[in-house]
Amino acid sequence: MKRILRASGALMAGMTIALAGGAHGAELKRVAISTIVEVPQLVETRDGVVKGLAERGFEDGKNLKVEYQTANGNMPTQQQIAKKFVGDGADVIVAITTPTAQAMAAVTTTIPIVFATVTDPVRAKLLSQYKSPGGNITGVSDAAPIAEQLKLFREITPKLKKLGFVFNPGLDSSNATLDRLRDLAKQFGITVVEAAAPTTNEVIPATKKLIGNVDAIYIPNDTTVVAALETVVKIGQETSTPIFTGETRGVDRGAVASMGLDYIEVGRIAGHMVADILKGKKPGEIDAVIAYESMPNFVVVVNKGAGSAMGAAIPDAVLKRATRVVN
Repeated sequence: MKRILRASGALMAGMTIALAGGAHGAELKRVAISTIVEVPQLVETRDGVVKGLAERGFEDGKNLKVEYQTANGNMPTQQQIAKKFVGDGADVIVAITTPTAQAMAAVTTTIPIVFATVTDPVRAKLLSQYKSPGGNITGVSDAAPIAEQLKLFREITPKLKKLGFVFNPGLDSSNATLDRLRDLAKQFGITVVEAAAPTTNEVIPATKKLIGNVDAIYIPNDTTVVAALETVVKIGQETSTPIFTGETRGVDRGAVASMGLDYIEVGRIAGHMVADILKGKKPGEIDAVIAYESMPNFVVVVNKGAGSAMGAAIPDAVLKRATRVVN
């Protein structure tokens, strides 16, 4: 990324990154990317989009201009950004996260939209189906590989029978994850015990409600709950309750383990879709995909120290196949 522009005001609350270089005028294709909030996996998704575009011949400073803005967690700002992208006449809009995609979909039915890191685009009413979705929207679901995660959690905690789930019920992505977790957990003889936390301030009491009633706690890729992850981890340590996360970066923050996606690759898949559209393909003709179905391997991250602190020693077999081990 060659140039960083900073602007003031609510509309420009996020930074704007222009990948323009020395190219000018009509020769440039315009791609507008936004996300509701900046966290590492979403930044990686954005970088993956740019990488995927480059692989398909769209390079910054040559034939491509990319504008990037984050809403800093503010939905009204996200809605303003969506209107700006439409007003600026972007060739393709890339929406990272479910609320961002919903904001973009609300303001245009003509400009192509490619979403990334949307857990359930059908439930979010972005699509009616994955195959040949029609309309102006397609993209990549980052639904977690829950079945594989449950196998990992059971391997680390063999007596796992009840799994706590802390989530914000106002997020479509978290509700979709809960539904899938419930269905898949039955296959493992595991009961899911949910605890709602509509705001970050409610994460602590929601977590404490689960203590003594579950064998471990699962924290999904829920922005509300993840914002308070260190506090959840502390409760897990104090009560010897293993904390697992749906996204691997939570392990660096103190969770015992996770199995997840390579978000650079999630973005790269979306970037290829954007390139297809820039070359003339209609978004409605491009099948939406679930990222984990396109990935041969998942990222496995474990935290030995966290396992010891929460009474969940990590077996040697798991350590040997881990992508990364946090001590």
